[in-house]
Amino acid sequence: MIQYAEEKSNKRRIKVLKSIKLIVCFALLSTITVDAQFNKSGRTVLQFLKIGIGARQVGMSEASIASVQDANSIFWNPAATTGIEGIQTSFTYTSWIADLNIMSGAVGISLDQIGTVSLSYITLDYGDIPEALTTSASGNIDTRTGSSFSGSDLMFGIGIARSFTDKLSIGVNIKYIREDLHVYSSDLWAFDVGSYFDTKWRGIRIAMSAQNFSSQARWLFTKEEEQQTYELPIVYRIGFSIDILGGEKLFLGGDPDQHKLTYNIDAIHTNDYAERLHMGFEYEALNMLFLRGGYRFNYEEGNLSAGIGFKYQTDLLNINVDYAYVQYDFLESPHRVSVSLSF
Repeated sequence: MIQYAEEKSNKRRIKVLKSIKLIVCFALLSTITVDAQFNKSGRTVLQFLKIGIGARQVGMSEASIASVQDANSIFWNPAATTGIEGIQTSFTYTSWIADLNIMSGAVGISLDQIGTVSLSYITLDYGDIPEALTTSASGNIDTRTGSSFSGSDLMFGIGIARSFTDKLSIGVNIKYIREDLHVYSSDLWAFDVGSYFDTKWRGIRIAMSAQNFSSQARWLFTKEEEQQTYELPIVYRIGFSIDILGGEKLFLGGDPDQHKLTYNIDAIHTNDYAERLHMGFEYEALNMLFLRGGYRFNYEEGNLSAGIGFKYQTDLLNINVDYAYVQYDFLESPHRVSVSLSF
């Protein structure tokens, strides 16, 4: 009887290892073939929806949907917010390219009978933009009028996620989106969905999310409606995460109070670009210090990222401060700082 149980357990492990090998092979194959995919850039609007929120996630090159379960997960995979215990809030400041600044925040509340309810927002201010004409009546090269105009982006979301078993969680996020530019504006509603599955074996987790399902955006209301509508960037993610170090049943074992190491892979498919692959890791020391890094494949800018984080715990409050840097070669490299509070 004991021998039969051991054989059954070994067969189950072999199946899991084969699944892991298939995922890794798919990831490696994607890095080889992804450059040959058709480039569909320029087909969508409201591109601020694709800017990564949360210094912890960005520090791992945005490979996070199967790993991170905090308030900022609402921007990536709403199902992952089920990892919040009690109340957690987070604020992120992003120093973006072209002197643009992005402010964002999220709060998640765990309700026993309902699930995890979250609120989130993103704001982006374009600042003052010099006004210019397409042609100059006087024939001058400089067509600026001396006036200026501005613009801004806004997203506000309400999400809910629930754990249906001790392994599976599902979440949805409904969001209001608005963009103002000069005298034109467009607003609409969209939604995200996601799932999070913890195998409870060897620290392996799998997640999926799909974002920005909506009607098309419009700025100019004319009779030729088909010529004045634009698609939103729909983003599909499949994530795989494995805890390598920091537990007796993990591949490298170790004491979780001393060291933890997590490796993540996210495969990305969008309606406005070829397939992409994100790989990242997070190392935790003494439950206080976090080091992060990663690489994004098939990006012209922003491939390499790095980050650091600190945690301070008290009996009533946990404080996390995270920083992320993304290397850009031709544009100004963005910086992100996130501050999270858990009650």
